Amino acid sequence: MTADWIALDHAATTPLAPGVFEAMRPWLDNAVGNPASDHRAGRAARAAVEAARAAVARLVGAPADSLIWTSGATESINLAIKGALEFDGRAPAHVISSRIEHRATLDTLRWVAGQGHKVSLLSPDARGTISIEAVLAALTPATRLVSLMWVNNELGTCTDMPALAAALRARGVLLHVDAAQAAGWLPIDLETMPIDLLSLSAHKLGGPKGIGALYVCRRPRVRLSPLLHGGGQEQGMRSGTLATHQIVGFGAAATRRMAQREALAADVLRLRDQLAAQLQAGIPDLLRNSPVSGSPHILNVSVPGVDGESLRASLPDLLFSSGSACSSATREPSFVLRALGHDDPLADASLRLSLGEGSCDAEVQAGAAQIIAAATRLRDFAAGLPPPAVTGLDNLYGYSPAVWQRFCAADAVGSLAGEGVHAAKATSRADGAWLEIGVQITQERVVAARYRGVGCPVTLAAGQWFAEQITGADVSTLQRPWLLDVRNALEIAPEKSHCAVMVDDLARALWSTPP
Repeated sequence: MTADWIALDHAATTPLAPGVFEAMRPWLDNAVGNPASDHRAGRAARAAVEAARAAVARLVGAPADSLIWTSGATESINLAIKGALEFDGRAPAHVISSRIEHRATLDTLRWVAGQGHKVSLLSPDARGTISIEAVLAALTPATRLVSLMWVNNELGTCTDMPALAAALRARGVLLHVDAAQAAGWLPIDLETMPIDLLSLSAHKLGGPKGIGALYVCRRPRVRLSPLLHGGGQEQGMRSGTLATHQIVGFGAAATRRMAQREALAADVLRLRDQLAAQLQAGIPDLLRNSPVSGSPHILNVSVPGVDGESLRASLPDLLFSSGSACSSATREPSFVLRALGHDDPLADASLRLSLGEGSCDAEVQAGAAQIIAAATRLRDFAAGLPPPAVTGLDNLYGYSPAVWQRFCAADAVGSLAGEGVHAAKATSRADGAWLEIGVQITQERVVAARYRGVGCPVTLAAGQWFAEQITGADVSTLQRPWLLDVRNALEIAPEKSHCAVMVDDLARALWSTPP
């Protein structure tokens, strides 16, 4: 465990495995040889490329000449889907996939649908899996291709690829498999599994970013139209000068993972189950979205009753994803969890925690403790229990100082009861947030104000600020407009205006029905 962060995001990317950089370095320090050149330096580079191709091929049990180098799994997916449909030439063709695929697949399928092909997206069952029966039931005489993940990148659920591959081969339908999260974790033997196309990514298993591969079955031969045209490298399917250093790094990572896969998977499974148990003990109503039988390295959980943005802001020292890393970049609730039936607030309050080489008991224990503490504190806001102040919490998302200080040290959270107490509640349709405030009024003066709520740090800070402003004030101050005041005081950005609106709504509600 490093002093800077706790790494629980190996499904997004992994650190370079030991020995990988050392293998790459000679091809960075002395990068004069183009693998396509016929002189001594070129031949040396080509030999290194082919040795790496053989190493990656061994990891998935494939003939070395069936691997095509790409820039990563995204390009491999694009080449597999677009290349197969374009080479086939039949229009419109029918393609089957699922609603819980990686964005690289879904966006590619959206593009091919725009070219006139028909795309069917299957929904997962309650466990988040795509069954063979559902795929076979969706087949039509026009079905040309099925494209599915082997291991779902958010949930860790596994598709029974050997059985599905055999069923589709018997029906003459091509199968493309996104194996970015499966390679290096599950046993893959493409010599015996009738898979036609399979996408790989180096940085998911200890290799460098920017390099991947596509397996293209040789017997029976699968034909693809290239996406890139140029020098005709990679059997004419992927033109462009090969990045020797990255390819060598992929080969070194594959060799290392090949030797340790079973032992690593067993140890990571133990850590994953330990992490799940600790979280469930500390958050009893935690929802586990990942199946126990899923890939050993991924655990997806949802925390009911808290705001996802506040949860993420409370964990700046923890590396994790809310959904996949690609989905996290959009700041939208996970479409995978929504496909399972989660509403937006619950999907948004979900964490994908993933482990890998280098993960240890100390990281798991410290990470779980931070998540439990953050969830408990946010639930205190909702329950009206004074949350403990937190110090030294990095303002990772760049909230204004006025917001961040009140989110970290909120001393007006609570509830009031008794004579002269009046309460009001405001909700936001924008994100499901809510604030409730109680005020005690004596002789036309607000002598006490306490609030509670669920929402982002700006929402919770707005509740704190409002309670501060009205405590000790004449009750008539509730009558004035508050919208601009709270926006200016907390430096609220336009996209967070709904947080300020709730304060104005609270003031109006308190004034309209005084005790």
